[in-house]
Order: sequence, then C-alpha cells, then structure tokens
Amino acid sequence: METILKILHLEDTAFDAELVERELKKGGILFEKKVVDNGKDFEDALDNFIPDIILSDHSLPSFDSAGAIELVQKKCPEIPVILVTATVSEEFAVNILQHGAADYILKTNLNRLPSAVKKAIEKSRMIREREQAEEELKYSYLQIRKLASHLQNIREEERASMAREIHDELGQHLTALKLDVSWLSIKLKETEPQIVEKVKGMERLLTTSLITVKKLASELHPALLDKLGLIEAIRWQSREFEKRTGIKITLNLPEELTGISSKTNIALFRIYQESLTNVARHSGAATVCCSLKRENENLVFTITDDGKGFDVAETEQRHSLGLLGMKERSVMIGGKYVLSSEPGKGTKVEAMLPVNEITLPGL
Repeated sequence: METILKILHLEDTAFDAELVERELKKGGILFEKKVVDNGKDFEDALDNFIPDIILSDHSLPSFDSAGAIELVQKKCPEIPVILVTATVSEEFAVNILQHGAADYILKTNLNRLPSAVKKAIEKSRMIREREQAEEELKYSYLQIRKLASHLQNIREEERASMAREIHDELGQHLTALKLDVSWLSIKLKETEPQIVEKVKGMERLLTTSLITVKKLASELHPALLDKLGLIEAIRWQSREFEKRTGIKITLNLPEELTGISSKTNIALFRIYQESLTNVARHSGAATVCCSLKRENENLVFTITDDGKGFDVAETEQRHSLGLLGMKERSVMIGGKYVLSSEPGKGTKVEAMLPVNEITLPGL
C-alpha cells in the first residue's frame, strides 16, 4: 500500500505490540502507529489521532475489545476494528464479529495480520465510496424532486392564469358577440328567411362555444376550488364526470372543510381528476365511490371503482406518468399515495395528505 496508514493499537504488552509492528512491516504496510492501554487514552486517540484502522487486544486490566468496539460504533463506525488476541472460543469469535469487528487474528498466527488489515481497509474504502455514492444519488433525487415541485407550482399558476384569461377575455368577447347576433336576428326581416336561419345558426354556435369555454376554464382551474373550496369542486367534477361518461359516483364528503392549504386542495383535486380519467379510460366500471375525511392533521381521500382492475406491479413497471404524477403530488407536500388493485376486483386509490403541506428535507 502506498498510503501511510494510521493504526491505533489497543495493547498493554509491549512485546506483543512489537510483534504486531514487525508483522505489519513484513507485509509491506506503511504505517504510523499509536499504542494505548486504557479506555481514556483510547477514546482520546479516536478524537485526535483519528486512525484508519484499529487493532485491539481482547482483555486489558481496565478495558476490553467489547468496550472498544462499542465506543468505535458510537463515535466512528466507519473505522474497521481487528481483534488481535490470544486463543478465544469459536462462540466468542462469532459474537465479536456480530458486534462489529472486521476480523480477528490470533497472536499465534500473526502472519495473517497484514492481509487482514489490507482486506479491512479495502472493505472500509468500498463502504465509504458506496455511502458517498448513495448520498450523491439522494441529493440528486432531492434536487430533481425540488425541480418537479417548482415546475408543478408554475404549471398550476399558468393553468389558473389561462383559465382566467379564457373566462374573462374570450368568454366576455363571445358573450358580447352572441348579444350582437341576437340583436341582429331580431332586426332582420322575416322576408329574408335564409339570412335569418344563418344568423340563428351563428347564435347556436356561439352558445356552444361559450359552454366549451366555460368547460375549458373549469378544467384548467375550477373557480369553485378558490371560491367555494374543495368539497364543492369535487361535487362539480363528479357531476361533470357522470354527465360525460354515465358512470355513477357516490360521494361521502364532510359538509365543509376549512383551514386546508391551497397546495393540499390542489393536490387532492388533481388526484381526483386523474383518478376519474383512469376510470373512464381503463376500468370499465359502472360505479365509483369517493370519500374524504379528516384524521387529526391529515386528510384521507379514497376513490374506489368496481371495474376490471389490473396488476399494479406490471403497471408500475411501465412507469405510468399519470400514476407517477399522483404519487409525486402526494409526496411533495409530505403525504402518501397508495394504489391497490387486482384483476377482476376493481381499483382503490388512497391519498393521505397533510392539512398543511410539509416541506420535505432538501425541498
């Protein structure tokens, strides 16, 4: 090894400490070694000498390897500990390994020590690299989630803005145009039936366009959600869904729901919209049941259908964006989202969201 290792050796016999040094040098290990023989000096060396590896005799007058390993596990669990001791039982050896020792070497077989040290150091290095990689991956994941949350917020703001523009600008223009066409229809002479019929057709088209504009604005961002709250928005969405699909919805909702954050309101409403879209597209259901209840500081939102169901694991492997979106909406405000289904047994969606969104670490 080219690197100079810092070795902390817990040993109360100078002769044994010298034998260990000799074997390490014979094994080609470059090292700086500190020898201690009591618990106080051992703990001080952990803090100030900061070893790369620890060699420990089993039993000292005031300290032992079990105490050393316990202290290392508390203060610096990444440092490997090798027990270097006299003859021990097989049961003891197994026990000391289970409690965190990297290896054990008998003093009668010290020629094995250099390879054990190299192996322990390499294993420790790999563990550190893996932990670092996991931390970097976790950080990257949090950054992606932070970006997704930001984009989700921007998307909702844009949808709300578009809904207002469509309703206030386009809706008003179409309304004014319809009034003008109605006035024109009244003023036209009955002696011009073709023109009268054409104008009436324009009036009907404008009426249909106004209905479409209202529908688009509501689907982008229902005004009910802001003005009357989540309960009325869910009822409105349910009525619209029933009219469009013929699928019956049974609602079990509280009469009113106050003190809910806007993000939680939007998340629940969007989860409901996406769930109904999935029901209409894939389930073949005849009925849907929706319930919402408050449990302490959480809202539990459950949507079930009596459709054909599906294999959840198989669907998750296909990375359905709709299902992933509902899960992300829940997680980003500190909630949970659970999807359960079986072929022939319908589907159940359950979202448990905090009344007031929780900002996750890193978001």
